[in-house]
Amino acid sequence: MDLQTLIQKKGMIRTAGLMTGTSMDGLDICVADIDLTRKRLRHEVIYSDSVPFPSELKKRIRKSLTGRVPEICALHYDLGRFYAREVSESLKRHQIPSVDLIGSHGQTLHHISGHSTLQIGEPSFLAQTLNVPVISDFRAADIAAGGTGAPLIPAVDLWLFQKTDTGRCLLNIGGVANISLIPPSGSHLPVLGFDTGPGMGLLDEQYQQLYEGPYDIDGEKARKGTIHREILDIWKKHPFILKNPPKSTGRDEFGVDWLHEHRQELERLDGPSRLATLAALTADTIAGSVLKHRESYKITELLAGGGGSRHPLIMSRLKEKLPGIHVRSVENAGVDPDSKEALGFAILAVACIRRIPGNIPSATGARKAVVLGKITS
Repeated sequence: MDLQTLIQKKGMIRTAGLMTGTSMDGLDICVADIDLTRKRLRHEVIYSDSVPFPSELKKRIRKSLTGRVPEICALHYDLGRFYAREVSESLKRHQIPSVDLIGSHGQTLHHISGHSTLQIGEPSFLAQTLNVPVISDFRAADIAAGGTGAPLIPAVDLWLFQKTDTGRCLLNIGGVANISLIPPSGSHLPVLGFDTGPGMGLLDEQYQQLYEGPYDIDGEKARKGTIHREILDIWKKHPFILKNPPKSTGRDEFGVDWLHEHRQELERLDGPSRLATLAALTADTIAGSVLKHRESYKITELLAGGGGSRHPLIMSRLKEKLPGIHVRSVENAGVDPDSKEALGFAILAVACIRRIPGNIPSATGARKAVVLGKITS
């Protein structure tokens, strides 16, 4: 479907949302029929899929975090080719003949909150392979409007999850963790959304340094460890964790460099206890952020998504730290926890075509609400 026809189209737009997050483990795909106005969202998920990165591509992505310009340039195009190939194959596997639109977040290599951001994965390959418009580079418009550039999912969380009588907290635990605080409809309070600190990024990096494999499956190693309270208290004093929102972060702040800076503390612990204490850091920084706003936002429920929502130690500690709040998977609200962000960028792509602002200034600190994304057709 050409761009002009798509802009004029009424009703549902079949959209593929693509997400490769700070966890750097693969490509999440969500295909959904979406109808969005400024006042309401209707959607039906057709299917969701996840494609792991080939080991060589994953190595190149990790290397590019501190890489040279020629390496990053080549990866930008090769990742675009990978997206186009895998989305095309995914549609064939699920017997979907075509989509109308694609929303691609891209792979974040670097993010300086409020200043600059870089997501790679050249969208032209998707546009030409599938012959549809592609919306990408969502963060730039918010930064240009004075915002932090992330998180951008709070608008989606508002459209999907707001209730009339109680507030909800939507949590995503990817490489970093972020929350959306959704007040009851009719409340005078603004929607808030911000990164709380590390998610699975530090855990995965530490695991890979200690053991074979990409991550601690089912938190098996972490559950055998002991949480070191003194070290945990030191880590919780990180300036980003103490900073008030709006705020956003990434692996540049909570990644390999962080582990190196804290190697003396980590070396005091055995492997499982390192993982247990890092898991506690993720859970405690999330819980602390929620508790600051619990009463004012009438938060009675926390809905978790992302890979970290399947980590038993993180989730059990969240339940321990948030008594009286129903902590459960976003799956209980009818959304796949593994593809929620991919669905989110499908919705934001439709918002772009319909010229509906996709950021929330109270979440990012932007001067105004703006339409997000750039169109490649």
